[in-house]
Amino acid sequence: MQPFQILLRASVSAFAMLAPLTQHGLAHAATPTSRTIAPGVHVVPGDGDDITPANLGRVANAAFVVGPRGVVVIESGVSYRHGEAIIAAVAAVTRRPIRLVIVTHAAQEVLFGAAAFQARGIPVLMHRDAAALMAARCDTCLRTLNATLGVQPMVGSRVVTPDRTVTQTTTIDAIGRPLRLIAPASASSPGALAVYDATTRTLFAGDLATIDRIPDMRDADGKPWREALATLAATRCRHLIPALGKLGACAGLSGLDRYFAALDERVRELVAAGVGLADVARRAELPQFAGWNGYQALHAANANRAYLAVEREGFAN
Repeated sequence: MQPFQILLRASVSAFAMLAPLTQHGLAHAATPTSRTIAPGVHVVPGDGDDITPANLGRVANAAFVVGPRGVVVIESGVSYRHGEAIIAAVAAVTRRPIRLVIVTHAAQEVLFGAAAFQARGIPVLMHRDAAALMAARCDTCLRTLNATLGVQPMVGSRVVTPDRTVTQTTTIDAIGRPLRLIAPASASSPGALAVYDATTRTLFAGDLATIDRIPDMRDADGKPWREALATLAATRCRHLIPALGKLGACAGLSGLDRYFAALDERVRELVAAGVGLADVARRAELPQFAGWNGYQALHAANANRAYLAVEREGFAN
């Protein structure tokens, strides 16, 4: 066999190996299909798992509400291109203009698509504290995403400055359909928001609530988070749309509250028994939640944080 033939055969083989991955990536890059949850309420579902090159980092759920005067989008996506895909998903449902995009919290999977909205003159709204947290640490998030996903999928992505900020619970009406922005004093992360559409009793929970998913407590404490859950439950919402994971009914809020209660009870038992921090992760298992998404990745760290919180509480008293 001639050298050229050998090189050609190797190139064809390499292309054949890469083709499924490329096709998979292109499938994710295509305009996503939205789901109708209630009249005028639509969700662009995320992959829901870890950020990988195969899913282009598009793990978060984005949503939009259509009113008489336009559209409000909730969550902007992980990248400029994801933001463009969300905009295209809206255009496939309605010709009414997007008036506003709300980013509910400072997490990489919902942030960087905001640049695509601003490029079209669409304002971005965040809580002031979430915007400050984003400015403080999300340049690092962006570098990590570039390393994980590659530069090309993240082209155009940047940390934006929001056009509007809020500091407390308030009602906005940008589209002829009022939306309640719920801003708990302290919960899942600084400046976390939920958005409530009273017309359909739909709660867009951001990172304040998930269904059958272990929460990430790196920026939070269980007690104020449980208080925030009570605030959300008081809306008597029907539909629950979290930023990550599966959609469901607002009855799912009680499951997350049970996790916090069980974690607090178990950690207090360990503290009372004199167990040291080094052994907490191993001793704080909650088998009733072992089937939840993220249990292996997050529960041990949550137990350590809860242990330190209980210790601080003891010192304060």
